This record gives sequence, structure tokens and C-alpha cells, in this order.
Amino acid sequence: MNTIRLLLVLLLLNTCLVPESWGQSYGLGFFSHDTVPEKRTSLDLFPQNGLHIDNTIRISFEMSFLPDREDYYGYIFRLIENGKNNVDLIYNKRDPRPDEPGIDPNHFKLVMGDRYSNISFNISQTDLVNHWNKFTLTFNFAKDELTVMVNNNKYVEHNFHFKPNLYKLFFGVNNFSTFKTNDCPPFKLRDVKIEADNSAPYHWALNENQGNIAHEDHDKLQSEVVNPLWMYSLHAKWSHQKSLKINGAASVAFNPRTSELYIVGADSLITFSLKKYSLSAIGYNSGPLNLVKSNESSFNPYDSTLYNYYIENKQKEIIKFDFKTRRWNQKYSIADPAIDFWQSNNFFRSADNSLYILDGYGQFKYKNTINRYSFDTHQWEMVNAGGAHFSPRYLAATGTTNNGDIAYILGGYGSNSGLQALGPKNFYDLTKFDARTKTFTKLYDLKVKNEDWAFANSMIIDKDNKHFYTLIFPNHTYNSYLQLLIGSLDNPSFKVVNSKIPYDFSDTFSFANIYYSEEKKEFIAVTLLRTVENKTTVNIYTLLSPPELLISTPSVKSTSKLVYIVPLLVALLLSAIWFLLKRKPKAAVAEPVAEPTLAVVPSVSSHLAPIQEHATFEVTGNSSSLFLFGDLQLFTADGEEISKQFTSLLKELFLLILVYSLKYGRGVSPEKLIEILWFDKSEESAKNNRSANLSKLKNILQQSGGLQLSKTTGKWKVEIDPKLMYVDYYHFLQIAADRKNITKEKIDELINITQRGNFLANNEFSWLDEFKSEVANQIIDICLEYAGKLKQSEDPEFLIKLANCIFHFDSVNEDAMVIKCKSLAQIGKHSLAKSTFEHFNKEFKQLYGEEFNKEFHAIVE
Repeated sequence: MNTIRLLLVLLLLNTCLVPESWGQSYGLGFFSHDTVPEKRTSLDLFPQNGLHIDNTIRISFEMSFLPDREDYYGYIFRLIENGKNNVDLIYNKRDPRPDEPGIDPNHFKLVMGDRYSNISFNISQTDLVNHWNKFTLTFNFAKDELTVMVNNNKYVEHNFHFKPNLYKLFFGVNNFSTFKTNDCPPFKLRDVKIEADNSAPYHWALNENQGNIAHEDHDKLQSEVVNPLWMYSLHAKWSHQKSLKINGAASVAFNPRTSELYIVGADSLITFSLKKYSLSAIGYNSGPLNLVKSNESSFNPYDSTLYNYYIENKQKEIIKFDFKTRRWNQKYSIADPAIDFWQSNNFFRSADNSLYILDGYGQFKYKNTINRYSFDTHQWEMVNAGGAHFSPRYLAATGTTNNGDIAYILGGYGSNSGLQALGPKNFYDLTKFDARTKTFTKLYDLKVKNEDWAFANSMIIDKDNKHFYTLIFPNHTYNSYLQLLIGSLDNPSFKVVNSKIPYDFSDTFSFANIYYSEEKKEFIAVTLLRTVENKTTVNIYTLLSPPELLISTPSVKSTSKLVYIVPLLVALLLSAIWFLLKRKPKAAVAEPVAEPTLAVVPSVSSHLAPIQEHATFEVTGNSSSLFLFGDLQLFTADGEEISKQFTSLLKELFLLILVYSLKYGRGVSPEKLIEILWFDKSEESAKNNRSANLSKLKNILQQSGGLQLSKTTGKWKVEIDPKLMYVDYYHFLQIAADRKNITKEKIDELINITQRGNFLANNEFSWLDEFKSEVANQIIDICLEYAGKLKQSEDPEFLIKLANCIFHFDSVNEDAMVIKCKSLAQIGKHSLAKSTFEHFNKEFKQLYGEEFNKEFHAIVE
């Protein structure tokens, strides 16, 4: 009965945690005029011979336009009859003008061969961009009639003179025979259905997230996609848009009205447009800014003004920017103050026309004070708040509702006393601050287990659905990462989107924030990293809303039926569980069930796609596990990840001893450790540091259950018990040492090992370079040697896997390219073979500055 209760809790939790339409964002986007013709998108539904149609056929699909594009001209689809005739749906937006009254206002045209049909229509730009539009075309050959339904409107063409025959169907551009087209509008497509009288129906949901294959739902065929823009991936994986380095201690702000991100630098204001994903910059007519290192920027939506400020206990200043004159109204009076409020939070309030600044860190103290600046009086004041105790902190997230009357503060890092030396810790509480009554109210604590999170600076509040969005990151490591957290304003349930943003966290040198464009329905995340030379590296990422979990399969099975079936099954299951609970004798008392935490869905890559960043793998059984390929991860037998306990120094110390132990079997001498890690310290200080860190490392490894730090031969060594600890590098070395007796099973194991990524991909140590290079060369040599033993026609799918494995480590390996192109051609995937060759050619040119000197046809022949 406890199991039943747990199932009920899990089902209810899963139901209440689904924000918006989780799992429903899919479709195929089409690259258009904003790219060169060879990079535009094509969908070939029947890449082999085509579809034979005898009598009547019905083609339906849903379509909408990608927003904010300059040119929308082109082919939606082209239906070709046996290489002879064509039916095209074309969009040509040319609005009628008063001086050209004869222009047809209907932008959609149906073309029959070389003439316009009688069917033309229009859909409003609002509906084209904001909604999916349903198209259904019914070809009745017996009646010689074509009927087109667009949403609820019907159009009919008689005497179209097409016959039962073999048909090809392309969406977007195509490269077929004499029917080639280079023009298509920037649109997205989903739920393509074909129903014919003489065959079972076809359905392409187009809900893949990667790859060049569109899977028909009933597994009858695989359709080819060239240059796909999978919409699911744009909702599931953060897209890196821009990276730039600018002068000064930069800060950022977001204008929700124009969907523009402002980057305030020392000598210029840089704008990133979310509508066009483009950068622009303007110099300050008021001269360079002496930006204080702790400065923060914020855009006031109530007066449409960009502000920059800094505060300390003795001095507070705020300046504003005039976009028309390109001038700041003043410069800071002090260049490098004693900073008291690093990483503060802020929000604007409309009712009193003020900026509120709270939290922060400085001078070895965490803060919980609230500073208020009035734009009416131009005065600063300290706000005395009451209500629940609010512990001093920084690295918290803040968001507002009711025009700034209510502010929510989530988590952070600090201490109850405010002193850095007295028990600093991570906070996970959600607290409400009412600016009207100046009181704090604690709402709840997130149920976080075995985690160390801090938060980005802002929190996006969805008041209607009573949930919020923010970014979290492990704050005890430099090589950190950001993930989107979705929580409820009413209870401590939450979800974490498993796509990760790389984030180099260096305390007060780093900054991360998240914003949301209501117009674009898109999140924008930004990271800042300031150098000691006072330059700032800025990285910008975007994610479409609603956010989705990043999945590993090449295709998400169609949701068209599951949308109805799954809720019904859940309802039936809940009813059955409820019935069983009601039948339970009253005297029996169930044990309390701990509230479960929601695990992040792991990401595993397809063998035909590039490896996923930060992929996570589960190890079954009772053994502990250590992964060195991809992200460094160390798990106990219970599945707890303890590698997060490594500081940067402990990580390098561990890897140095481990790699030398596994590679050479002898470990590292104490003198070698000092030479690499503490060369800049005196002999006594170096020895003390070495002893202290080895002691810390020994304590961590004891938790693993399969690793042990020893010094039995005068050298420090990590000993592994293979029965208790799985180590991917250990298994790789075994495969590499027995290359003469390599088998397909061992190659499969090698490929599985390398799917996580390159050897210690995110760790950059000078002593490690030679090991990385050796591993990469060994993997390439092993794969090529085994590929040389296979005939091209023997196992082309497996040869493709081998080639992909090589490409992970050498993107311009000519042998791997030849193997993959020939294998794809062998199984009839000529378009994919050509795409592989073109991608290789591009990489080759970027690396060597010249074209690859062989033709595609010479390779596949």
C-alpha cells in the first residue's frame, strides 16, 4: 500500500509540475533567404522512388511562419508527377499599393505546371506568425478535382489534368532533376499526413530534435531532411548566439518592450537584438565611463530608461543613458570604491517611482539590507523591513509582480549572521517582500537534496500560472554550468531543464542573468566573466518557450494520439489507486512518504549525430563509477555524485595522480606534485599545501567505495578495485593495449565510452595535453584499423558509427569522411552523403584556408 501512495504522489507531482504545454513544442523549421541557397532547408518525404497514387489522395499539414524575417517569398511545397508535372504552393507577399490597384492581395498561390490555378488566398500576418494553420489538399483524379481547405476556408480547382502515377513531394527547397527550387519562406511545419485510397495512411509528426532523418510514425520509411531546424531542440537546448569581449567591467540590462539586451561597456553600448539575433554598437558621446567593478545595469520599464548604478555603505551613485544623444548624464565620482554590495539584486516599483536594491556581498560580509532610490526626489534611503527574518546573502534570484509591489527572492549563498567566517551555506528559500508594507514573508524551502546551487540574478514570474523561471548553477567549482529551473509560487515542487550553459564561475568576477521576451516567447541568458585586465567576456544564449527536456532519441514519437491517451491512462490509474486507498482499513496507518525530488532526464546522443554536451550516463548494478570522457563525474554505488566536492586544485591533484597511475602503473612522486602544482611556493609552504590537499582527497575517495589513495612505493597512486568501481579510462586502456585482437564488441564498447565526449574535455592543464593527444590518436587508429578489415558492403551502418567516432576527435579526418560518404551511399542515403562531404569541406577550408582537392563523385564511386 505504501507503493500505491508513492505512485499517487509521483503522478500528482508530475501532473502539477507541467508548466504550459510541456512536451508539445515540435516541428521542422526551414532556413530561408537569411542563408545562402545551399544552406536552406528541404524535406523529401519519399527519398527513394516516390509514392504511387491510384485514385484519391489527401495531403494535410500544419504551418506557421518564423517571425521577424525580411523576406517571405518561396515554395511551401512542390508535388511532382513522375518527373513531368508539378503542383506548387507558393507564398509571395507583395502588398497592394494605391498606385497599383491591380495587385492581387492574396499572397498564397497554387501553381499547376507553368500556370497559376484559380486557387489563391491570404492568411493574416498575425495568424501566420502566432498560430499553426491547417492545410488540407484533396486530389480526386476520378473527378479531376482539387479541393484545398485552409483553416475553415474551402477552395476548388477543376480540370487540373493530373493522373494516377508516381509522385514525389518536397517541402521547402529541393534539388530534384529539372524541378530544382532555391526559394522558400522562413516557415515551420508539423504533422504532415498523407491518406490515399490504396494504402495505409502516413504521418510525420516532425518532432525530432536532431539529425537529418524525419521518421514516419508507423516506421514505414525514413524521409530525408537537408539543413534541418528542429523546433524541439530550440525549446530543449540553449542556443549559443554571440560571444564577445569588451572593455571595462561590463554589466547588462534587458528592454522587454523591444526585446533588446544592452551590454554596458566602458566606451560603448552594445545592443543584442533578440528579433534578428544581431549585434550593434554605439560609442558614448559623453566620453568613456570609469565603470566601477561592482556596477550593475537595469532597464526601467516604467520610464523606458537604462540605468547603471553602484552602492557601498558610504557612497551610492546612479546614472542614466539618453539613447537620442548617446550620452550618460554624468560620470562616477570615484573610480575604485570599497565595494560592499557585489552581486546585488534590484527591481523597479511603479507606485513610488523607485529602484530597490537588496542583498549583496562585500568586505567579508553578506547583506540583507534594502536600499531605495527615488527618481522623484533623487535621494537614497535605507528601507527598514519587518516580518520574517531574511538571512544575509548574495547569488540570489529576484522577480516582481504587481508593477513591483511584490518581489520574490529565491535562495542564494550567505550566513544567518552575515559574517563570512560563521557557517556560510546555500539557501533555497522562496521569500516574498511586500514593498507596500515593507515586510518579508517566507513561503517555503525548495526540497533540494545532495545539491549545491546558487542562482542567477533574476527570476521570471509567470503570475497567471503561478510559477517562475530562473537559472541555477553549482557555486563551488570554477568549471560550472547553468540550468533552467522551473518552480511553483505555491509549493516547493520544481523541474530542471537538463540542457546546460557553460559558466566559468569566479565569484565576484562572474555574473549570470536570465530575461524573457513576451513578444518572442523566448528566454535569453547571459554570462559575464571579468579578467584582471578589466575586460569582460560576454556570452549570450537563447531558448524558446515553453522549455522542454532535452531527450536523446532521434525522434520523439508522435504526440497527436498520446496527448489524449496519456492523460486518460493517468486518470484511470489515479482512479484505481484512489479506489484501493479508499478500501484500506481505517486502523492501518501508512508510513509518511518523503516528497520525491525530480531527476533530470539524461542526455545520450544518437550514433548518427554529434555528441551532446554534458551528456550524462547511468551505470546499472551495485558498482561505483568514474567517468573521464566528457565531464569528470564520480559516483558512489548509491548513485550519489561526489565529484562536485572537488575544488579546482583537488580536481587537478586527483587527475594527476589517477592518470599517471592508470597509464604508467607507478603513480606520481611527491616532488613531481610540487613541481606541477605548487611551484610558486616556498619548500615548506608547498609541503604543507601538498599534505593538506592529499588528506582532503583521501577523504573524498574513501566515499567512492572503489578508489583508494596510497603511497606504498614512495609515489602517490590511486588504486582501483575493478569489481567495485567502473572507470571508463581503465577500460579504454585495456582495449588500446589489445589492438591486435580487436573485435566488434570491443569497438562497440569503445564507441560507447567516447559518446560522452573527448577525454577530460573540460579540463585544461598543461601536463594533460600529451595524454589527451595520445588518447585521440589511439581511438582514431583503432577505428581506422578495424574499418580496414571490413568490406564496404558488409556492414555500412557500423562503418558509419566508426566514422562518427573518429569525427568526435578529428573533424577533418579524410579517411573517416570517405568511409561515411561511401557507407551512406551504399544504403541509398545520397543526400546525407553529400551533406557529410560538404560539411567536411567547410571544416577543411576553415582549418587549412583552402578547398579540399577531391570531388564528391570521385569519392563515392
